[in-house]
Amino acid sequence: MEINREAGEMSSIIIPIRKGEDISKCVWHIRQSAYQDFEIIVVDMWYERSKQRNIGITRAKGEYLLFLDSDQYVAAGLLWECIRLMQKGYDAIYIPETIITKGWFGRLRNWERQFYTGTVVDVVRCVRKSHCPLFDETMSGPEDADWGNRVKGLRAISKSCVYHQDNVTILTYFKKKAYYSRSMKRYYEKWPDDKVLNFWYRCFGIFIENGKWKQFLARPVSALAVMFL
Repeated sequence: MEINREAGEMSSIIIPIRKGEDISKCVWHIRQSAYQDFEIIVVDMWYERSKQRNIGITRAKGEYLLFLDSDQYVAAGLLWECIRLMQKGYDAIYIPETIITKGWFGRLRNWERQFYTGTVVDVVRCVRKSHCPLFDETMSGPEDADWGNRVKGLRAISKSCVYHQDNVTILTYFKKKAYYSRSMKRYYEKWPDDKVLNFWYRCFGIFIENGKWKQFLARPVSALAVMFL
């Protein structure tokens, strides 16, 4: 893949963390990337993730922004591919996510996650800075979807992925969902007609649209488990 390295076409990789989180694996994989014109901005200030990301946005010097969490790491060709897509005229990139948590629950969540890529449930992770709004700091959880709704421009889906090693158990999964749900009223006030708030679509339609029903019904036990979640 050929990239035109014009002046100012640097990427800023923004990673909000909480004290004590180990980001060595995340940073190591970034530094192994095929594309090397980037800066890494780690924000560790004990704020909510949305505020930390906003700090990263205001400090970023790159023309393109990539948002990662501390428990994620990039495939070797991801940065290169995102830059190439931006240079082709795209403004925001959906990046497939591979969950690599061990155990049956981890495998189930990874299978479920594959249905979301590029849908209204998914959120772009790499954006052109000129098209990047700030995150709504009044939200905790839905701020990703709210921010994604406000990102303007042409979108694409990368072939390379982000790996997510979050080690979430069933118990912590539900605690996490309960925490995120606290901001859903605020999200509904801003986006009352958002398709993601439609119960039928969120729990059923997203798994069967565009021919995905074949993949979904091929694993009936997993499908029932996902419906439960």
